[in-house]
Amino acid sequence: MDTFDWDGFEQWLKKDRTKRYSKHILSYAKNYYSLGFSNDLVLMPNSRKKGEIIKAIALICRHIDITHDTDLHNAFTNWLKRKEIKWAYGSEASLYEMAKRVKLEDIISTLQGLREDIKIASTFALVSGLRTEESIRAIAMHDDLCQDGIMELFWDRKVKRANAVYCHPLLHDKLKDIKGLTLNALRCYWKRHVKAFKFSMLRKINYTLNAKIEPLLAEFMQGRTGNVSMKHYFLPLLESNKAKWLEIWNPIIKQILGVTE
Repeated sequence: MDTFDWDGFEQWLKKDRTKRYSKHILSYAKNYYSLGFSNDLVLMPNSRKKGEIIKAIALICRHIDITHDTDLHNAFTNWLKRKEIKWAYGSEASLYEMAKRVKLEDIISTLQGLREDIKIASTFALVSGLRTEESIRAIAMHDDLCQDGIMELFWDRKVKRANAVYCHPLLHDKLKDIKGLTLNALRCYWKRHVKAFKFSMLRKINYTLNAKIEPLLAEFMQGRTGNVSMKHYFLPLLESNKAKWLEIWNPIIKQILGVTE
């Protein structure tokens, strides 16, 4: 770190981040970089500060990888796993464990009361398991992506990934009517009108339900495993498990949309 290019690191941060956030991360990076791979970081209590330190160190590692073609970021994340250090701070409970305790009836009831375009977009996020920005992008590109009820995405965004997901038949035509919905509009509406849980909880619930079908496939659909090079393995799994998936999701989507059959 004696020869680390702090100016170059700062400029790299500012390329994809706000000036304020870049300044925040830079400050943590300069003050706490020495905690990387250290026992002091292992013993530090779980807190917001610890989470920000981990983010800053991880970004230093990524910048070094880009500059020197190394694999330091993977080494750091693997070290975190070995030491059982959590990226998230706050509640000790896993978000996925929390999702198991959230009543599905409450989720359905909340979505039923949303404005129509927000309800359709939110229901799509629930059934697909995509992140907020991924959901909006997938809706905008729906006609090009959806083939026989399966949407092949295979998007890579820094450390986040979206592979392939199902498109529910009851949402298929409705998605065409809300292509103009923006990410900002969706986020603002949720912030004002939904207090019971965060939008991100929809993704957690999606995983909990899909894991009942096939855990490895659920991981793939959430972008937590697999990539475009493994599509020939996972896409047949999507086809063969489609009936089971529909069996789980049909009654849920019908309740949200008020479909009576």
